[in-house]
Amino acid sequence: MFLVSLFVQLIYYFFFYIRLSSKKKSSSSKNNFPISVIIAARNEEINLLNFLPSILEQNYNKYEVVVVNDRSWDETLDVLLAFEHKYPHLRIVDLPDLKKDGYAKKMAITLGIKGANYDRMVFIDADCKPVNEHWLSEMVKGFENNKMLVLGAGPYRKTKGFLNKLIRFDSNFIAMQYLSFAKAGIPYMGVGRNLAYSKELYDSVRGFKSHYHIPSGDDDLFVNEAGTRKNCAVVFNKNAVTFSEPKKTYSAWWQQKKRHLTTGGRYKYYQLFLLGLYPISLIVLYLTYGVLLAQDFYPLIISGLLLFRTLVQILIFLRPFKIMGSSDLILFAPFLEFFFIFFNPLLLLKSKRL
Repeated sequence: MFLVSLFVQLIYYFFFYIRLSSKKKSSSSKNNFPISVIIAARNEEINLLNFLPSILEQNYNKYEVVVVNDRSWDETLDVLLAFEHKYPHLRIVDLPDLKKDGYAKKMAITLGIKGANYDRMVFIDADCKPVNEHWLSEMVKGFENNKMLVLGAGPYRKTKGFLNKLIRFDSNFIAMQYLSFAKAGIPYMGVGRNLAYSKELYDSVRGFKSHYHIPSGDDDLFVNEAGTRKNCAVVFNKNAVTFSEPKKTYSAWWQQKKRHLTTGGRYKYYQLFLLGLYPISLIVLYLTYGVLLAQDFYPLIISGLLLFRTLVQILIFLRPFKIMGSSDLILFAPFLEFFFIFFNPLLLLKSKRL
């Protein structure tokens, strides 16, 4: 079982994850697609003040930024109206608070799409900041060759503390999974922090209709339903990422992780199998290693094989983690991964009891 689980691990690294490690020359073409950038903002006055200018000042020829004021009761609308005077390409869609909290974010996104002037749309959250002024032009390149769905990475900003390391490693590894799977022709999710698709694709699956009753999933469930090998592209380079504000407490992060689990169960069965096989094989690898070591069964050989797997991981993680601003985590990756193979099943069990 040790060799079988090791073989499974290496398949994931050399068939899936390595697809993000090779450098691919970015297209130099100048795209002329008019673009609508859509943001849903609920009580985001501070984040809009901090991050909206970086979205409104992108180096792109023709685009609009559609911000949906999603039933805010803070000064979100006032901030948007102030920005509107300075940036003529900012458009505001106001969703008033009717004291009915049954809409969730999908209503805001739907209104933003309906209010967008252009067919190709790029989505980002209000608490996100593009890495630089070239973010939009890079993401738009994904629409080349008649692609209708573009996946990007949305890592979290680096701050101090162990919690921040956990959050960044978790989000980086998840990004490596969904981006590499998409490159292999298996698009199963994306993140609304950095996502793009066309109105044609949105209409083809009737928007969020099949999962509208689920509060979350405007990003991953939509990609899971609409994405195919032929219509999906991945844009992953140093100019195409967005950085989000990480949670500051363990309880807030725990709640965020639990919300994400509400959508994962709706993925296709073969996707769930592929996503589950990796951590299971890793658990088996460590358990059988411990048993063989206790039995003094060729300890140098099995330790060398485990070390080889660790070196492969570090080498393949180098470029993706650097792009996502987490080079400091590379050497700690085996230890952080070891934490998550026990934490994620525990979180899943806790969520099912609620």
